[in-house]
Amino acid sequence: MTPDRLLELQLTDTHIDQLRTRMPKLPEVVASAAADGEVAGWEREAAALRARMAGLEADITASEQANEVIAKKRARLEQQLKTVIAPREAEALMHEIALLNVQRSELDDAELEAMDGLSRAEESLAAHGEREAGLREAARVAADHAAVARSASEADIAASLLARDALRAEFDAPTLARYDSMRTAHNGVAVAKLNGLRCEGCHLDLSRGEVDNIKRLPVDEWVECSNCGRLLVR
Repeated sequence: MTPDRLLELQLTDTHIDQLRTRMPKLPEVVASAAADGEVAGWEREAAALRARMAGLEADITASEQANEVIAKKRARLEQQLKTVIAPREAEALMHEIALLNVQRSELDDAELEAMDGLSRAEESLAAHGEREAGLREAARVAADHAAVARSASEADIAASLLARDALRAEFDAPTLARYDSMRTAHNGVAVAKLNGLRCEGCHLDLSRGEVDNIKRLPVDEWVECSNCGRLLVR
């Protein structure tokens, strides 16, 4: 079996490796991932707005409940004030009522602020929701394009694997073992073309004397690059 056939096997393996490496980087696949990211970002923002609305609604409920407690306590103190004769006791009750009024005013202010924030959050969520359909449709279309691109690459890989298996069937087990071992050792490239003085595997030049010696050898004799150790095809 001539070295040229081993080089053809190498080129086929390299093509398969390249296809597998490129698949996640296909423009359609990258665009689909970006579109999915847009949808995910939209969902995170929507969830954040809903969480803010829930928090503001809880604040409003808490303020209303606290106001009810204060209103009951103030009513009780006001009723008690009507029956008090001693000035000091009346003054103490009036002071406590005044403090309750301050607390209620603060709660009212906080409730109004929360209600205003809730209104703004609801408006933001409504405006945010208007983008959802467009983003999801864009992601669906991008996913379809990515699927087509991946399918084409997978078909190319499948055809190349068949061609590779046919080529491997031409070689004996020791040759394939040596080839596979060298591919592992040399980043997937076990066989390279000798182009003039240059090894296309490591892109370094051999000496003129080395190349002349190589050219004198029989065509079917395996030769290794003195720089990188890859098998050379001349």
